[in-house]
Amino acid sequence: MVTFWLQLMFFSASIQQVSSSGAGRHSLWMFATCISRPSQLRECSGVLMLDDLQVAYYDLTLDNLVISSRDRTLVDLGWNSMTIVRDMRLDMRNQLVYTKNRLNLTQGTVVQQRIAGCEIQDGRPTIAMSCDSYNLQDSDSLIYNMTHFTFTARDGWESRWDAARWPVVQTLIHHFYLPTCVMILKQLLDQKKNLVTRRVRPRFRVFSRQVNGGALLTCLATDFYPRHINLTLLRDGCQVEEDQLTSGPVLPNANGLYQARKTLALTEQELQQKHTYTCTATHPSLDNRLQVSWRAESYQSHRAHLVSPLVLVAVVLLLILVVVLVKCRRKRQEPVADMSTLEAESVAMVTQSTETERPPGGAP
Repeated sequence: MVTFWLQLMFFSASIQQVSSSGAGRHSLWMFATCISRPSQLRECSGVLMLDDLQVAYYDLTLDNLVISSRDRTLVDLGWNSMTIVRDMRLDMRNQLVYTKNRLNLTQGTVVQQRIAGCEIQDGRPTIAMSCDSYNLQDSDSLIYNMTHFTFTARDGWESRWDAARWPVVQTLIHHFYLPTCVMILKQLLDQKKNLVTRRVRPRFRVFSRQVNGGALLTCLATDFYPRHINLTLLRDGCQVEEDQLTSGPVLPNANGLYQARKTLALTEQELQQKHTYTCTATHPSLDNRLQVSWRAESYQSHRAHLVSPLVLVAVVLLLILVVVLVKCRRKRQEPVADMSTLEAESVAMVTQSTETERPPGGAP
C-alpha cells in the first residue's frame, strides 16, 4: 500500500538530470491535502513543487498561492493557474463528502490527499497525472500521456464518475489543464533556472561504528545537488550485493542540498580478514567516480575503540593522583624549610651582634 508521502518521494525521484540549458525532464506538482473533521469546516492546503524545489504554497485565508508564510507575498502565475488550484480544492472537498458517504464515515477525521501536475521532456509536454488517496489508502489515479487516457482504481473502489464524463475530462486535460500546467512549468523554469540547473559536489566519507558481534561500515555522501546520486560499495574490488546493504531514500538537508548513505554490517570474522572496502559515487557534478577506501588493519585495532576510553580514564586518574601526592609532599616540606630559615637568620643575627660589641683593635 503506497501512501501519499511515498508517492511524493517517488515522483521526486523520477525527476531526471538536466543540462545547464534547461533541457531534459522537468516536472510541476501540486501536493494537496484536505481534512474533514466532525462539526468543523473542511481545511485544505497545498504545496507547489518545481522538480524538487518548493516554489509556493496555497494559503486558504488568502485563497491564493504565496511564496512564504512570513511575508505572504502572492505568486503571480496567471489567472488560469488559480482557476486550476480552486477547481482542485472544490473537487477535493466534494470527494470528501463522497468518501464519507461511501465508507459510512460518520465519526472521526477523513484525510484526502492528491498529487496532480505535469512533466515535460526537452520542452515538450509528456504527461499529466492525478493520484488520490484517502486516510493513507490509494483510491484512484488518472493519467494522460498525450497518446492515451487511463483511469485506474483500487479494488473495490467505485468511481463517482459515469462513463459519459470521461470524454469531457479528457478534452479538458488536453486543451486546458495540460497546456496551462506546461506554461506555468516553463515560466517557473525560466525564473528558477540557476537553482534547478546548479551542480554541487558531494562531501564524501566512510566510517565505522562498533556494535555487538562486529561493526557497521557506513558510506555517506552529503551536501550535493541535484538529488540523483549512485553509491556503490566494493569489497576487495568486487561489488557488494544490494541485499547485504542497508540504504534509505535520498534525504533533504536543511540547506536545500541532499544526503544519502549505505551501511554494511561486518562480523568479527570479516574484520579479522582485513578486507578493503571502497565506496564509490557517481553524480552529475563529478567528471569521474569519487571513491574512498577503508580497511580494518587488525581485529584488535578495531576493538581498541572500545578499550581506549577506559585507558584514557585510567591515565587521567593516575595523573590526578600524582598531582595530589606532589602537593601533599610539598606541604610537609614547607614547615621544615621555614625552621631552617629561622635558624639561619638567628645565627646570622647573633654573629652580627658579637662582632658589633668587640672593642677597636680586635682585642677581646
